[in-house]
Amino acid sequence: MSDIVEIDERGIIQLPSDLLTFVKPRTRFVLEVQGKTLVLHPITDLPFWQIATPQERAEAARHWAALERPVAPPIPDVALHRDQMYD
Repeated sequence: MSDIVEIDERGIIQLPSDLLTFVKPRTRFVLEVQGKTLVLHPITDLPFWQIATPQERAEAARHWAALERPVAPPIPDVALHRDQMYD
């Protein structure tokens, strides 16, 4: 069975509801482009921030803050003066 769908001028694809009987509303998909073929894969794994406990998120934030930062030149004091910020 083949159905024809159309992409509108905003790039939105409207799929017939009878094709989506097994998909819950608000399901997110990853779009994979294979040449001229578009393949949709449902996202099954939730992101860390949605499944982590507050303690796990806090620990992840502390771990990120403790990471070594790349060496960068310091900002000169003159750059922080109010009259310099609007130039």
